[in-house]
Amino acid sequence: MKEIKRISVTTQVIDSIRESIMNGTYPIGTKLPAEIQLCKMLSVSRSTVREAMRSLQAEGYVELISGKGAFVRDNQSHDYDAIRSWFIESAPTLKDTTDVREALETVQVRMAVSRATDEEVAQLEVIHQHFISQNSQANVAALAALDEEFHTQICKMSHNPLLLKINELLAMELKRYRLMSISVKTSSENTIREHELIITALKERDSQKAAAYMLAHLGSSLADINKVLEGQS
Repeated sequence: MKEIKRISVTTQVIDSIRESIMNGTYPIGTKLPAEIQLCKMLSVSRSTVREAMRSLQAEGYVELISGKGAFVRDNQSHDYDAIRSWFIESAPTLKDTTDVREALETVQVRMAVSRATDEEVAQLEVIHQHFISQNSQANVAALAALDEEFHTQICKMSHNPLLLKINELLAMELKRYRLMSISVKTSSENTIREHELIITALKERDSQKAAAYMLAHLGSSLADINKVLEGQS
């Protein structure tokens, strides 16, 4: 028998809006109802709608434009074949991106070891616990958003404004990748283990281990891509 999993309200809202997009209720290019309208239509809070919209943006279904609202960007299901096709098309760019991440994020985590406050490390742990919780619910969109939040928190902990600006640009490029990568079988489980090692190194204030664990984590992500390309996952 399959384990019975609780489905959060946010996940239900995401599924409802996604279904409306995929069945053509809201065609590509059209604007979704305003936030307050969606709250009334779905009988949920504004914070739930906002979280759902962020997840749908991470999935690539909508684009959030400041001051204008949410617009439909894609209406195709992201099944395994779609994931594999996307990786095949994007592989060269993703390799370049991984090279850049290996350089930047090892520097970020080394700086974080010496500069982060205990409170900031504790906040990183909170993000990680949220990731574990969403993994138990198989909420891929939320996992992608939390993975981005995890790495951004480490960048913030470096207390380097220039690195933070670079990270913001890189995060935008990685949104689709994070969704696709976590959709790959076992990827989120790998992420949990690898994030835990990074947190441990940060708590121990060990810059060498922190950089090594970050490098291994990014290498593991690239390995997941290769498995998809080779049809092994």
